[in-house]
Amino acid sequence: MTKITWVKEFGKRVYLTFKLWLTALASVLVLSIIIGTNLMFFLPLAVRIALAGIYLIVTEIMVFPFVQLITGSTQQIISNFRYNKKHKPKERYLPNAKQIAEKMNIKYDKPIYVTDNPSVTGPFTNLFSGKIYFPSSEIEELHDTENEATFAHELAHIKYALRFVGEMSLATLATWVFSMFLAQFTINLTIFIIAEFAFMMLTLSFVIRRNESRADWAAGKATTPEAVISVLEYFRAKCKGDGGTITHPSIQARIKRLERLFDSNNQQPDDCARH
Repeated sequence: MTKITWVKEFGKRVYLTFKLWLTALASVLVLSIIIGTNLMFFLPLAVRIALAGIYLIVTEIMVFPFVQLITGSTQQIISNFRYNKKHKPKERYLPNAKQIAEKMNIKYDKPIYVTDNPSVTGPFTNLFSGKIYFPSSEIEELHDTENEATFAHELAHIKYALRFVGEMSLATLATWVFSMFLAQFTINLTIFIIAEFAFMMLTLSFVIRRNESRADWAAGKATTPEAVISVLEYFRAKCKGDGGTITHPSIQARIKRLERLFDSNNQQPDDCARH
């Protein structure tokens, strides 16, 4: 029984790995062009059936993690709203919060909000209200310098919120341009929609992951790269994994990029977000 559980867990990790999902997205785009232009009619029946089967499989791999992401995020937002109505989060001022905000050229005089909500498993920022939330268990486990690095990371999301919205808008525009191009030779509506969705997720994922890398870089400059790396290593141990996701680069990639800050001569602009 233990062996079967281990096999299932291993299969789940492989199935949900970001690289597999990324490969599925690219495969869907290629197969959509092949199938959508009716080139399949010139292929033998066995090849057509095989391609159709592969298309169904990679489409499922493409959609499943995204649906899980959306439902999980929605559930957390609703849960946090309901929890806060009964249990007000505690306000807490970090000692060096004002200095960190000044270094980042942003005005921020609000406290951080510490919550016991079990659905909040990590720090997050409500961009509409500008409030930064910390789970109570985490803020107690981390050192003050690590909490300040986490605060700086979340503050960077507030600072670059408009830029992020602009980049998301550009990704949406790029998806529209791709859709107009694809519509010229794709007659199957289902294939067209799936291909459009795959392209949109590739571009949006790039923008969102870029935004996380930018926040890491800004936090490393406002505090210290060692503190940010320490927080990332804490999450790696807590989550027992290092793989990237739809929204975040892998922890190892983020640490490797932050190590460039150790050499002050190689510092890059705040908006640099290569990873």
